Amino acid sequence: MSELSRFIALRYFVKGREKSTLSLISLISVIGLALAVASLITILSVMDGFIIQMKETILKTTSHANVYKVLGSFENYEDISQKINSLPEIKGASPVIFNEVLVSSGKMISGGLMNGVDPKSFGSVSDVPGMIVEGDFICLSEPEKCVEIEKEPDPLSDFLGEDPEIIPPVIIGRDMAQKLKVEKGAVITVVSPKSRQKVDGNPVPVSMHFKIVGIFDTGLHDYDSRYIYAALDDIQNFLQFGDSVSFVSIRVENINRLDDTKHAIQKVVGGFPYAIQDWQDMHKTTFRFLQLQKIVMFIILLFIILVASFGIITTLIMLVITKTGEISILRAIGATKGTIIKIFMIDGFIIGVTGTVAGSLLSVIMCIILDNIRFPLSKEIYFFSSLPVEMSFFSFFPVIASSLAITLLSTLYPSIKAAGITPVEGLRYD
Repeated sequence: MSELSRFIALRYFVKGREKSTLSLISLISVIGLALAVASLITILSVMDGFIIQMKETILKTTSHANVYKVLGSFENYEDISQKINSLPEIKGASPVIFNEVLVSSGKMISGGLMNGVDPKSFGSVSDVPGMIVEGDFICLSEPEKCVEIEKEPDPLSDFLGEDPEIIPPVIIGRDMAQKLKVEKGAVITVVSPKSRQKVDGNPVPVSMHFKIVGIFDTGLHDYDSRYIYAALDDIQNFLQFGDSVSFVSIRVENINRLDDTKHAIQKVVGGFPYAIQDWQDMHKTTFRFLQLQKIVMFIILLFIILVASFGIITTLIMLVITKTGEISILRAIGATKGTIIKIFMIDGFIIGVTGTVAGSLLSVIMCIILDNIRFPLSKEIYFFSSLPVEMSFFSFFPVIASSLAITLLSTLYPSIKAAGITPVEGLRYD
């Protein structure tokens, strides 16, 4: 009977299309389903593009994990760095001072995140030194090799009494440079609301002039508009940190084995009072938001496929009406209800498969076009300057599976109605 069901279903599908009205409705059903599938896959590919590109950028610009001291000052960072570097799973370790600051160019003001780094070892934990578009990262450790045009700082910004003759080098992001309206060689004033210096037990703000010796561009607005890099010694002096740091940044050889590497690091540093924070902990809010947004978009856009499935139901109902006599003959010669149900389910499923395949191919074309034209975006809102697109199995499979499942379910009602036609009912007027 299964062979009979397939034969009759294919015959109905081909011959039934000869009816102009039925053919038009079938075509509309296929086009509607194809557009729904293409839209959903394209949007999921864009969402995957955001997640994957953000992950890649974060892993390039920041460390994979940070080791910090829970209690007390982190003064033995050199010893800890050596112990961490002795592990075969470690690619590099570098000390960092991290502090929120206020940056002024005399014209504009911006918030920033100051990173005091060791210029010689920082390249082993971050790709930022290779993302310099103006200047050179080595200028942080050897400023005498970098001849810059000095510009007079705003005298009003010198309100906290730092030495105006000593101007340490600094590297800022391209978006921050645009916001502050400065370029390489300019002098900016950095103000920290907190330092180790205290008056009556309370930390006091400190300020210092820095000379811009380089500008970097990671492609991620959050970094290019906020992050600032200076030499570790200069920031220790600026913030009165003494010979201590905020944490030791780490890059591992295999990011997929980060959890195992964390246990090895914890063991080699001796456990408490040292703790480890990995990149997922540092950015979990952002990635949870993107994943939640992707799920919500999938659920909402799935209703487009549900709407398109009503076209399949309409097509099958009309096919049942036109084939009522033939169904009655089949029932009269012994065809079971199951056989009739299979016939019309196969017909509906063919329409669903055709629409799903066409939609998948259309989504590939749309994704390729979007990826090639580099659709521009506002970095301040969407993180990136162009629309990221990433086609993957996890974008296609859920949509294709959902489309085929909805299509199969939509064939049940017309198929069951067709199976309910009796021989007498179909042949009564013949």
